[in-house]
Amino acid sequence: MALAEEHKYSHSFNGPEGQEDMPWLLTLGPVTTSREVKLAMLADWSMRDTEFVSLALGVTEQLLDLVNGSSEYDCIPLHLSGDAILESVLGALAPTGRKRKTLIAAHGPHAAQATRILTHMKRPVANISGSPLRPVTVKRLSKALEDDPDIMTVYLAETDVSTGLINPVEKLSATANEAGRRVIMDVRASIGAMPVNLAPGTVDAAIGVPWACIGGVPGFSFVMVRRNLLSDGLGRSPSATLDLADLWRSIHRTGWFPGTPPAHSIVACGVALRQLFLEGGPEMRRKRYEQSHLRLLQGMARLGFSPALAQSTAKCGYLTLFRAPADKRYSQLPFLHRLRQMGFVIMDDEGCPGIDAGFRVATIGAVDETVAGQFLTAVEKVMRDLGMKSGAPAR
Repeated sequence: MALAEEHKYSHSFNGPEGQEDMPWLLTLGPVTTSREVKLAMLADWSMRDTEFVSLALGVTEQLLDLVNGSSEYDCIPLHLSGDAILESVLGALAPTGRKRKTLIAAHGPHAAQATRILTHMKRPVANISGSPLRPVTVKRLSKALEDDPDIMTVYLAETDVSTGLINPVEKLSATANEAGRRVIMDVRASIGAMPVNLAPGTVDAAIGVPWACIGGVPGFSFVMVRRNLLSDGLGRSPSATLDLADLWRSIHRTGWFPGTPPAHSIVACGVALRQLFLEGGPEMRRKRYEQSHLRLLQGMARLGFSPALAQSTAKCGYLTLFRAPADKRYSQLPFLHRLRQMGFVIMDDEGCPGIDAGFRVATIGAVDETVAGQFLTAVEKVMRDLGMKSGAPAR
């Protein structure tokens, strides 16, 4: 009964424009979208409508432009989650056979999911060593590749969504490519805010979603794959519906992928991409995200809260994992639920190993400095309501 009470939300706050009775989402996705993105989803489309097909193909072309991949890569959308596109890509590029491995050269939930998928497929997999609180280095990757010649494919993730840590994926992909390995790069939590450049040709496949830093909504995910691999170099997928080569052939044969497309999500992504380019591209968007996040971090520090990552650690600049407060009046669920009652949704700790973690906060989507300030006011009130004196963690 107590838990049910926690889930009773009031609507006394002012949420985003056009949905004032809904909270701001300070999460990695879904995000609070712009009014224009919301309005784009009010129309209905048929998958056979030539205007829709043209619009949808335009979205894939814009995604390729976003990563400088138009000349050597094709963009394949999949009307499922980010984990589904990851499974599709691993099914195509992860080697089979007892002595042919995929190296997961990343930490965090996305890396853990890649490991689970490969294990389920019975594909040989190895995991890179090292602390999850530090970026993967070129030195560590080089040593792993030198020590194990059976590694044929390397999986990289730019952002660890459990902490906000970023890995130097451009350098890592170049290292793996020079060593003759295939490279899968996961940019689901960074594309749209971090520069992704496929032009050097060191990446074989890059995975993304539209509902994080691009500012769209869930409904489909996508992968940019080197075109020569699609034509003759993909492995045999264990799935009928997630076979990357089949999806690609269907697009070339019919103009779109099999099944009913998530039309509203695709149209919304088109609007979100247009807004991204008008803003000045990923670099300018990241600056906006970072300005909002800096205000949030400064305010949280005044309240005693402490980020989990060391100050010197490379971070994305728009996501922070905060350590759990030592105050005995703090409890994660009541804290998160009371913030929801105040009009803000944040994320739990995602189970980062080695840390007494409390919660994560992201400042992407339509969140700006004003919203960050309002969030800080809400945190202060929740602390008073809970009787907390400080957000400081245990030393």
